[in-house]
Amino acid sequence: MTQSTSGSFWGRVTEKTEYFWNTDIYFALMLAVTAVSMLTQNVIPSTVALAVLCAWMLVFCRDILAAALPFLLIFLLSTLQYEDLSVFLPCAPLAALVIGGLIVHLVRWKKPAVAGHSIRGLLAVSVATLLGGVGFIPASQYFSPLSIYYTLGLGLGLLAVYLLLRAELELPRSYDLLCRLMQLLYTIGLAMVLAVGSYYLHHWAEFSQCWELPGISYRNFAATILVSTLPAVFYMVGQSRRHLFTVLLWCAAMFFSGSRSALLFGAVMVLLGFVYLVKRNYLPLWSFFVIVASVTVIMALFGSQIYDMFFGARGDPDHFISPTEERWLLLDRGFADFFNHPLLGIGLGNQKNIDLFAGVPGSMVFYHNAVLQVMGSMGIVGVAAYTLLLGDRLRLLLHDREACYMAGMYYLGMLMVSMTNPGLFCPLPNAALTVLVFTVLEKCVDGPAAALHRRK
Repeated sequence: MTQSTSGSFWGRVTEKTEYFWNTDIYFALMLAVTAVSMLTQNVIPSTVALAVLCAWMLVFCRDILAAALPFLLIFLLSTLQYEDLSVFLPCAPLAALVIGGLIVHLVRWKKPAVAGHSIRGLLAVSVATLLGGVGFIPASQYFSPLSIYYTLGLGLGLLAVYLLLRAELELPRSYDLLCRLMQLLYTIGLAMVLAVGSYYLHHWAEFSQCWELPGISYRNFAATILVSTLPAVFYMVGQSRRHLFTVLLWCAAMFFSGSRSALLFGAVMVLLGFVYLVKRNYLPLWSFFVIVASVTVIMALFGSQIYDMFFGARGDPDHFISPTEERWLLLDRGFADFFNHPLLGIGLGNQKNIDLFAGVPGSMVFYHNAVLQVMGSMGIVGVAAYTLLLGDRLRLLLHDREACYMAGMYYLGMLMVSMTNPGLFCPLPNAALTVLVFTVLEKCVDGPAAALHRRK
């Protein structure tokens, strides 16, 4: 590995940058930079700052995980302009800065390519995404920029992310890898809590007039991030009980997001989180029953008001999921697409079902169900590929380690949300973040990976 001498300019800057990466100030600064745009409702300042920080960490830090957080936080800023992502176009040239930083990083700190057990499933999924819809999807749709983004982003792109991270994680490090991953997830979750809070800060007048939760456009994205990052909150509680307060913050953000997925699956994750704390003796057993009793009393006293606040503005408060919702029609359409095109499906970029779901600009036509997304978009080939990927991940999770429990909770949360929302079929940040979690887990469980090739 190439290293700068301590007396050189690059060496001194690298030393200071890596010291910064190994302090709590790093995470506080990343969150503070994100907060600037959240509170001002202007995406430009934080996007520019996060891109610069990402490039800086790539150039002056050996550990690529230092660049992962600012890169992922950029995508959380999309909550501010969820229905008009074109406002980010002036920031597009910043991509060259990040890509340039990555090139410098790879050249400066050369590492042999390595791979662990996860590569099989990711290779299979890469083939399935490329073959999905072949023979049925029109060429104009298959080769459209949107289709290419999802086809490559969910296949070869994730494979590249895995290979990059797996090689990087072979580096010796002075910190606990699981703890650093949980800090990263915790910061991402806090950013989404801040996004929900800032929405009400800027729409308090409308909310206070009727006390009914508004239809936040990014509530499904918020649900995905909040539910999947909850394990990191409980991990932090295990480190210090003062983080119990942030459990309340997550719960409040999930409720006020207005997402039914967050309400339902978030409750499951909170329950599992407290089971984890009791099992690890971070909290006494009696505290679990006190919490359950307190929630029961609150629901008995204020359940009706809470229900009216959550469902009052939906137009059909009598149903948790209205029988007239387009989600039911999308499920039917998904089965029909699979049975009509069983081998390869209709393709990820197919616009056939746009009459049922148009989405926001820049999103594909989702079925809003991960199983049907695979069946309808990629057919039997896709089912086989994702079954292999799931099997590889489950085998990793079966090891008796704390990292397996934490990653398992994360994955369960992501999978549950993906049953009702796009979830794992959003390449950035959801799918890439999941690859990051399992790459870290693989390193924690398997240790050194086999080299694909070695430098002479």
